[in-house]
This record gives sequence, structure tokens and C-alpha cells, in this order.
Amino acid sequence: MDPAQPGENPPPQPDPAPSPAPSPAPPFAPHLAPRPAQHPAYQAYPPHQQPPGYPAPPAVPPLSGLSVGSLVAGLVCCLPPLGLVLGLVALARIKKHGQRGRGMAIAGASLSAVSTALVGVLLVSGVAGDAWDGLQEGMEDVSRTRSTLDLRKGECVNLPAGVAAASGEAETAEVVDCAEKHELEITGTFKVTGYEKFPGTDPIETLASERCDGINSAYALDPWAVEGKLDGYYLMPTKQSWRLGDRGITCGLVSSDGDRTAGSARRDATVLDAHQLLYLKAEQAVEEASGKMPEAEYEDDPEAHRSYAREASEVFGDKARALREHDWPGKAAGAVAARAAQLEKARTEWDKAVRGGADDYWIHASAALEAPGDGPKGVAARRALGLAHVPPPEEPEGSESSEAPEEGAPQA
Repeated sequence: MDPAQPGENPPPQPDPAPSPAPSPAPPFAPHLAPRPAQHPAYQAYPPHQQPPGYPAPPAVPPLSGLSVGSLVAGLVCCLPPLGLVLGLVALARIKKHGQRGRGMAIAGASLSAVSTALVGVLLVSGVAGDAWDGLQEGMEDVSRTRSTLDLRKGECVNLPAGVAAASGEAETAEVVDCAEKHELEITGTFKVTGYEKFPGTDPIETLASERCDGINSAYALDPWAVEGKLDGYYLMPTKQSWRLGDRGITCGLVSSDGDRTAGSARRDATVLDAHQLLYLKAEQAVEEASGKMPEAEYEDDPEAHRSYAREASEVFGDKARALREHDWPGKAAGAVAARAAQLEKARTEWDKAVRGGADDYWIHASAALEAPGDGPKGVAARRALGLAHVPPPEEPEGSESSEAPEEGAPQA
């Protein structure tokens, strides 16, 4: 049968030859870059851009210094018109230059306006003047007030009410000018020694009376300027102040009649010239020598009386010589020479008292005491030297004021 004809089975086909084995790819073969035609092109995008920045904040306007000054002046109320002026000027500058501080300027100007009006009312009514005067007086009182422990020689003071009269305790004193009315003039101070514990009031009073008498005499060398006008006084430690270390006694002079006195009683080298100082020291030495007469009667202790007369003779003679030999100015020379002659006469009477018996002693001692006296010659010498020349008033017969102890008050 013809194989080409349909319906007939095709002749058997021979087995195909086996396919050759694939050759292995070389290891680590490089990748080939794709060709342009093999891959479609991607759409290109523009490069990334940063978003636009925020605008810079506006500059802060400066603060007006005038507005600050106006507010401060308005708050402290020291110079009210100043705060008002500063506030008005500040408002004008703030508006012109765009500065800050408008609120402070308004507040300062308002406060200052109120203060200015208030001050005006006070001035018109006189209240401000009275208040200012009171403030000044208060400040002056405070500046004058001093602890009694700090009082110094030459100061004049007023003690608290009633202290001088009642000898009460005084913690403070008001220091005033000695030309003003005052109660007490300080003549000096000294320390209590020899006691570890408070010795009590009596021993301190005895010591104060003795020591202050000499301190007062050295401070006020001219007794004619003091006697009958001023008395001795002192401030002493209390038991309480002693515990705090107070050992000081303050000596002074107070008015004899209890009233305040004006002027200083100081008569020492700080206020006297050389002529006045020499004369007063001579008179003081004579006065002290005359006042040392023994208490015992002559018959009971004749030697004590002869010793007293002998010492007085030496003092009177020495001071008479000092007055004669000094070179006195002007008219004072003759007046002082006459006074020196009185002292020399008294010296001769003292010499006679030393040599005499009981009867002769009293005759010559009395004459010696009366010879200097407070007569015209002493007055003339004082007047010529510019010293007090009015003799002090004589004490009534039987008066013990010259022997009375000085008054004192504790200083707390």
C-alpha cells in the first residue's frame, strides 16, 4: 500500500539521535549590562528640593530706661515731681522711637502725680513741716544719747528725769553743749581696783568721794568760779554692771540749787593761759595747806599742830616766792606782788606758831589763816588776770556743807 495514501498506517520511524549534553557555563561569569533595546526607559524625576525656610522673627524694641526710672521714682515717693517728669518724657520717646515700657511710664507718672498732690497738701497744711521738725529732733536726741559708761571729761550732760535729785540709777545721759543748760559736767573718770567681787555700795561711795574731790579741784582750779554754785557728784557701778565688767567711776559737778546751769566750770591748762594757771595753782596750794589742821586740840597733840604749822609755812613761803619771781603782764604785776606780800606775812605767822606754846600757837595760827583772806588785794590780782573776782558767799555759821560728802548715783 502506498504510504502516502490516507488511512493507511505510516511506516515506523527510526529513534532520534540523542541530544548532545549542554556545556557548563563558565564560573563567575560577569553580568552583561543590558542593552538599551532590551529594557524600556524609566521616566526621570527632578532632584529632591528642601522646603522653603520660615521667616525670621521681628526684632524686640528696646526698653525705655526713662520709663523704669519713672516707675521707681513713683514707688519710692522721695521725689514725686521727678517721677512725673520722667514718665511724660518716656511716653513721648516711646511713641517716637517705638520703645517698650509704656505701661511702666504711665504707672510711674500716675503714682508721682498722686504723690506730688499729697506733698502739696501737706506743705500747705503745715503737717509736713511739723513732721520734718519732729524727725530732726528725734534724730538729734538719738545722736546725743550716750551710755553713762562712755561719758568723757569735759562733756556736759542731762541725766534722766529725777536721777540727779534722787540719786537713782542712770543707764544713759543726753550730751549737750556746755553753753546750753545742763545738769552735770564731767570732770574725769577712774577705775576701781583691788576688788575681785563687788565690794558693796559703801566702799565705792567712800572711794568716789575721796578721789572725785581731787579730780574736781584739778578740773576747776578757780574755786571762786565754783563755790556756792556747783557741788561734787559721781556715777558709780552697780552690782549688776559690775558683773558685766564695769569698774569705772565718773566724777562731775552739778548745780548746788538743783537747777540746770549754762557755761563750763572748767579752769585748767586747756582753757587758762600760763599766768592764770600759775596764780591759781599757788592759791590752790595755799588753800590746801590751810585746810590740813589736825582735828585734835593743841593740848592733846601739840606735835601734830606744830607739824601742820611748819608745813603751812613752807607752802606759803614757796608760793609767795613763785608769785614774786614770775614775769607778770601789764597791771597784773603790781596786783600780784601785793598778793605775794600777803602770803609772805602769813608765812611769818606760821613760823611763830611753830615756836610758841599753846596760847601763842592759836594767836599766830589764826593770824596766818586770816592774812591771805579774800580781801581787796586778792580781788585786784584776779581782776588783773581776767579771773573770777567776786568772792564766793560765806557759809552760814555751823554749816556742814563743806564737810558733806559728794552726791552720787549708780550707773547701770
